[in-house]
This record gives sequence, structure tokens and C-alpha cells, in this order.
Amino acid sequence: MTTTNTRIKHGLPPRASTLMDLGDDHALQILDFPSGMRAVVEGGRAVAQLPAVTGDIAAPPEAGTRSAGERDDYGGAAIRTTDEQIWFKNNFCNGAQACVQGWDWAICGTDHAVGYGTGIAMVGSEGTRNATLFVDVWECICVGPFCVGGHECFWVENWHGAVVPGHWLSVGTNAPDRKWLRWRLEGAGGDTQVSLAATY
Repeated sequence: MTTTNTRIKHGLPPRASTLMDLGDDHALQILDFPSGMRAVVEGGRAVAQLPAVTGDIAAPPEAGTRSAGERDDYGGAAIRTTDEQIWFKNNFCNGAQACVQGWDWAICGTDHAVGYGTGIAMVGSEGTRNATLFVDVWECICVGPFCVGGHECFWVENWHGAVVPGHWLSVGTNAPDRKWLRWRLEGAGGDTQVSLAATY
């Protein structure tokens, strides 16, 4: 018997093995996770900088999905920087397996278990608060000895970091034993445009 639980659990914190300041709000960090996975986290200014780094279990219920927040009411005095969204689409969506642009939040996930995947998110400079980029990994564990009780499957929040308005953040995750990955961008605000792309 296989049970599916879609709540999100928190993984053990990673160890930072490398930190590089590339100057002018552009930085790179390599993280090693207790599970054996490794992530390259890189962030920089939208439009001004591009990233320096480019790199069988039960399927999760939202496998291969992508969605973003939509806005029906365009009233208000906020100035929206569409040029940033166009820049993101031209640089990160071309060739990506998933790309979504919307308001406030976005989600992208792989459509199969992968050994490596990169999620890159951007928050428009019109924003007034940081958003959070989450990297989730789909895990299935045996319930009881010898899996007599079946499996329990759930998302594990592997990592999260802040995306500052007018900036992008990229997270490349290496999963040697192949995992389903999902990237979530949340909390930018209803008047803020966001972009999220995934390559795997």
C-alpha cells in the first residue's frame, strides 16, 4: 500500500563548503547536504548580471506542474518593470523545461526524477519586500520493517533563500540518486511581478 502525504517536511541544514563574492551584489555559494546532495546557489542583479555557473521512486502529485500568481485587478500606482520580465524570459526561459511569470508567487517542478536541476527566480524591482525561493525534494520512505506497511511520500524542503526585489537567485541541485525536484517562489506581494524557470 502506498500513501501520499503532500505536507512539506524540513530537511537537515546544509554545510557551506565554498563562498565567493563576485562583486556588486553577485555571489556564489556551494552547499553540501547530509543526504549527499549538493547545491550551487548564486544571486545577482536583474538585467545587469547573468549567472557564472550553468550545470525510480513514486512520482509526486504535482509532478511536471508549473503555475504562477495571476492578477486581475491592475489598479494602483505601482510602477511595473516589464523590461526585467522580458530580460528574464530571453535569458532563462529559452531552453528551460519550465518557465512561469506572474504576480507574487510561482512554482515549477520536474516531470521525472533527475540527477541535476536548476531553478532560477527573479523578483521585479517594483517590489517592496523580499520573496523566498524554496527547493523541495520528493522523498519516499518505508513504513515499518521491510516496507510491510507500504511507503510514505512527502516533499522535503531542502533549502530556502531570500530573493531581493530587482535581483535573481539561482539554485542548481545535484541529486546523485535521482530525485523529483520542485522550486517555489513565494511572498513577493500581489503588486510585484515574478519569474521562475527550471532546467533539468
